[in-house]
Amino acid sequence: MKTAIIFILAAATVLRLLLSFAILPGNTTATDNDDVLARALGPGILPAVGAAILDPVHTWDHLEEACFWLENGPSSWTDSWGESSGGSAGYGAIYTPGTRVVAPPLVVAFLGETLVCPGPESAAFRAAIRKLLLLIADAVGAFCIYRLGMRTFDVEKESNEEKIERHTRKEEEDDDLVVPGILRPQRGWVFGLSSKKIPPEESLKNREVNNCAGADHTKQKEDDENGDAPIGIATSALLDSEPIITLDQLPIFAAASYFCNPISMLANATGSTRSLWDALLLLSFCYVTLPPARTTKENIPIKVPSATKAMFCLSVATYADAGYSMFLLPIMLWRGLLRGAQTQPTFQRGQHQDWKTVVVLYIFYLGGLHFLASMLVGGDSSTYRSVMVQTMLPNIAFIQQDSSGSVPGPSMGLHWYMFVQVFDRFRPYFTVFVSGVAMMFAIPLTTRLYRYPSVLVATFQLLWAIFRPTTTVHTLTLGLHLAALNPRTIARMRNPSLISFFALPVPILLFVTFHRMWLVTGNGNPNYIYFQCFAYGMFVCIITMEFVSATVKRDKVRRMVEKGSIRKILAEKKKEEEKVPKDAAKVDYKDGPPTEEKKVEEKNGTCEKVAE
Repeated sequence: MKTAIIFILAAATVLRLLLSFAILPGNTTATDNDDVLARALGPGILPAVGAAILDPVHTWDHLEEACFWLENGPSSWTDSWGESSGGSAGYGAIYTPGTRVVAPPLVVAFLGETLVCPGPESAAFRAAIRKLLLLIADAVGAFCIYRLGMRTFDVEKESNEEKIERHTRKEEEDDDLVVPGILRPQRGWVFGLSSKKIPPEESLKNREVNNCAGADHTKQKEDDENGDAPIGIATSALLDSEPIITLDQLPIFAAASYFCNPISMLANATGSTRSLWDALLLLSFCYVTLPPARTTKENIPIKVPSATKAMFCLSVATYADAGYSMFLLPIMLWRGLLRGAQTQPTFQRGQHQDWKTVVVLYIFYLGGLHFLASMLVGGDSSTYRSVMVQTMLPNIAFIQQDSSGSVPGPSMGLHWYMFVQVFDRFRPYFTVFVSGVAMMFAIPLTTRLYRYPSVLVATFQLLWAIFRPTTTVHTLTLGLHLAALNPRTIARMRNPSLISFFALPVPILLFVTFHRMWLVTGNGNPNYIYFQCFAYGMFVCIITMEFVSATVKRDKVRRMVEKGSIRKILAEKKKEEEKVPKDAAKVDYKDGPPTEEKKVEEKNGTCEKVAE
């Protein structure tokens, strides 16, 4: 297993380097005259791919624009008399109205001036450093996903949920912690969990279907005696199947999939810097889930400081994109919010209880970053306030790029299409409402699912994959991999989510096709793209709603077992069954026992009902 994983990761690394240095050496989607994809699929294919997977304000191209305005500030071109004033206006000139620069000042200073702006190093050297930096970012992100998955499962192993699972697999009738077969996840066997059992009435229905289909009654009888599920076309669950992937294997598979997925490869090869901010976000999760103490070789407990590192990573990611602030809520849950020390179970008393410290550190670091940025920009408070508006709003709200009314280009979301259809006087309402939809779900979801921070992290990322102003497939990729770290929830998801997952490539590929048809060949129109964006959003919505619904079902069953509600219901049902007379089920044949002909007629009637 380990050898195979290492080989896959090595092959993915080679493929990433080949894609970045050979196939797409330009590291940009602005032009595609000389790349392999353009020669193979025609001009315009690379900008179409970029529209599907790139956020234009988080690319190296955008930092290159900032470098241009840094060296050629608009205020340095001409003065009020139309004469050249010479010199450079500094960082304040970058955010002059009309420049459309969204990258924050510190990002331009640390990434732009060192890796993008012209300098003593050659352009090829800077480009190679950029590509290697994105490769390292994805590798760090994959490692953090692995560590996050392992720590999540370690916490679940010590929880009462794992205890309920162990008792359920034993299936002792008098055990209060056993979950009835009808309440178990239907696909639990995929991850080695207990699966839903077929109730007696469903088993009888399956047997009737088998009889109608001409199934082998001898084989059916043997299966009933062995306790196996009835075999037939209406079988609703698999009972004793080998797991496809175990809980211990899932984190390494999720990490390998994150590093090897083609979306991340294409995004990095075409110049996306989103992987840097995602890596910082995942690093904050990795630090925040560290145990509060560790034991040395001499069995001496040592405190493990992690709040400072976690909040620094999250504050830097939030400074670059304000949308990451949403993830402070699940981090606070990991650090003890809504989990009182007095009523805390014994297995959780060793966890962190410093969520207030975490919040203070987050505010301190984020405020410090903005203070440094204000010193870099210069001017008074109103000057930096306008800079904050220009750098923060485009990441959380769909707004005009400047006073000319231009808006960002097409993406996988619906904002770009709806915005241009709205009358001018309603555009502020549209901006506030749509940008607030994702935030509107934060508090209710946190209140309901506070016992599952890893579920909240995945849910928030999936919500951003729908409501982010510039929706990209790259954002969805991270959300799906975070969701994969919650197998107890995935096992309860229904068929529509599975269908939606496998249907996602269809609108993505059609979006790329129609984007080129509309903007390059001229034989298409925006409506072609709109319907693909609508289908894409619908599929992601179905997956997100199913994910949340399955978590609520999982939590409901857990609460019922903890409170003993299931045991009470089963006891009441058993009492009601005992009250029924034993001879109530006997059939009183007025005309004597049925003949063979009557039995055939009854069987045919049953088959007709089943067919209906």
